[in-house]
Amino acid sequence: MNRWPGIIVILLILLLTGSLIGCGSAKSQDLVQNERAEMAKDSAPGSPETAPQSDSALESAGMERKIIQNANLDIKVEDVSQTVDRITALCTENGGYTVNSRLYRDDQRVSSQLSIKVPQEKLNDIISSISQLGEVTDKVISTRDVTEEYYDAEARLKVLKAKEERLVGLLGKAASINDIISIENELGKTRAEIEVLAGRLKYLANATEYSLIEIELVQAVPGAVKAPQGTMGKAMQGLVSSVNGLINFASHSVVALFIILPWALVLFLAFLLLRYIYGKQRARRTREKEL
Repeated sequence: MNRWPGIIVILLILLLTGSLIGCGSAKSQDLVQNERAEMAKDSAPGSPETAPQSDSALESAGMERKIIQNANLDIKVEDVSQTVDRITALCTENGGYTVNSRLYRDDQRVSSQLSIKVPQEKLNDIISSISQLGEVTDKVISTRDVTEEYYDAEARLKVLKAKEERLVGLLGKAASINDIISIENELGKTRAEIEVLAGRLKYLANATEYSLIEIELVQAVPGAVKAPQGTMGKAMQGLVSSVNGLINFASHSVVALFIILPWALVLFLAFLLLRYIYGKQRARRTREKEL
C-alpha cells in the first residue's frame, strides 16, 4: 500500500512532461504553419500594387515603361565582307556589341547573317544608317510591352528574399528534427525560385535596354543586268526562256543517250547473236533438203 503514492507521483510527472513537450512541438508547428501561410499570401502574383496599369501610375511610382523592340533586315549589297565590317564598326561606335556573325558563299552568291545589339534609344538611327549600305528588300520591327511582367517579377523577387530571411530566422525556433527538415526544404525551394526570377529580370533588363537587330546580307551577282521592261522586255525574256528550255532539252537528251547507250549495245549484240544462230539453223535446213 505504501508504494501507491510514489507510483502516482511518478505517473503525474511523466504526464506533465509529455504535455509540456507536446505543447512545445505544437507551438513550433504552429509557427511553421503560420509562417508558410504568411509567405504564401505575400508571394501571390498579380497584386495591384506591383502592376501599375497606366503611364501616369508609372510616373507617380517613379517607374518607367519596359519595352522590348527588335528588328530584322534583309539587304542586297555590292560587297558582303566590307558591309559586315562597316556594320560592326557602326554598332561599336554607338555602344552596342555583336552577338554572332556568319559569312558563307556558294557557286551563285555570297551572303552573311549578322546579329547585333544596340542601345534601344539609338535603334531607329542605326537602322537608317544600315539601310544606306545597300538595297533593303525586307524590314520588320517588332515591339512588345513587358512592363507588367518586369515589375511583377521585381516585386515577387523582393517578397522571396524576405521569405528567405524569415525562413533562416525560423530555423532557430524549430523544436524538432521534422520541423528543421521541413524548413530547410522550403528554404531550398525559395532559393531556387529566387535564382529563376533573378535570371528572368536580368534578361528583361538587357532586352529592354538593348535592341536586337538580325541582318541578312546578300551580295549581288557580278555583271548581272536588269531585264528590260515593257513589251520588248517581255519578248526578250520569252526568247531567253525558250532558248534556255531548248538547251535544257538538249542537255537532258545527251544525258539520256549516254544512259541508254550501254543497254542499246547489249541489245544490239544480242540481236547479232540471235541472227547468227538463226542463219546457222536456216543453212542446215537448206542442206538437209538438198540431200
